[in-house]
Amino acid sequence: MLNNGKTKPFKSYEEQLALLESRGLKIEDREKALSVLKSINYYRFSGYSLTLRRNDTFYHDITFDDIYELYMFDEQYRSVMMKYCGIVEVTFRSYISYYHAGKYSPTGYLSDANFDNASRHKDFIENLKDEVKRSDDYFIDHHKNDLNSVFPFWVVIEVTSFGVLSKLYKNLKLEDRSCLARQYVGVGRKYVENWLQCCSYTRNIAAHGGRFYNRLLKACPVKINKKRYPGIDNTGPFAFVIAIYNLLPSSRVKKMMKEDLVKCFSDYPFSLPKHLKFPNDWETLL
Repeated sequence: MLNNGKTKPFKSYEEQLALLESRGLKIEDREKALSVLKSINYYRFSGYSLTLRRNDTFYHDITFDDIYELYMFDEQYRSVMMKYCGIVEVTFRSYISYYHAGKYSPTGYLSDANFDNASRHKDFIENLKDEVKRSDDYFIDHHKNDLNSVFPFWVVIEVTSFGVLSKLYKNLKLEDRSCLARQYVGVGRKYVENWLQCCSYTRNIAAHGGRFYNRLLKACPVKINKKRYPGIDNTGPFAFVIAIYNLLPSSRVKKMMKEDLVKCFSDYPFSLPKHLKFPNDWETLL
């Protein structure tokens, strides 16, 4: 139940703008500022001002447009995260289903003997059944109607969410997790287990419009090779970039991701890489 105690009073858009002004923020275009506040929740928008003020007082010469630029940067950054998390998701569906079907047969995923934990496998199968029922994809209907609902792994895995896919990888047999990690990513399976979870977490933040700028992502710290990436904060957004980047399928796609990140900062130069825990030499590190 929500607490019905005292809370802050409601403020109109004009009153919200006046409050910002009273705290020292410069408003150069009032109509634009009001339009922005009408389309972006004040509480969401004000989160991008945290690096631009001390307590409730803005630093000298900070403008409304400065905050809006950070908001727009974050929007573009979220799009980059969505794009490359999506590539990782599709890629690992392919890796897992190809490897598992080749070793255990196209329907070997139905047997808990081919997985690490029977209880987690049962949850996975129940989730698959629900997703198949809900799916209106052509390839699912084709197997329902023409192939007696016999789904090979490479078909049914396409209806899994990223979260389910991450848990699926963790429930593969130890030898299979290790083989997949070495074969496709070139690292130990503990890195891939963690990176997939962090990638799924990043995608969820991006999909729900969450803020990355000036935020630590403590719910899912990234496992980092400290020799390769010295001094990186494993709860900062850059650590999550490292995880996603290393899971990408080719040097070409990795190069694209780096270029897209460079473009984020060049399109919105008021944004500072340090507020996403990007080191000065981040391009070299990737």
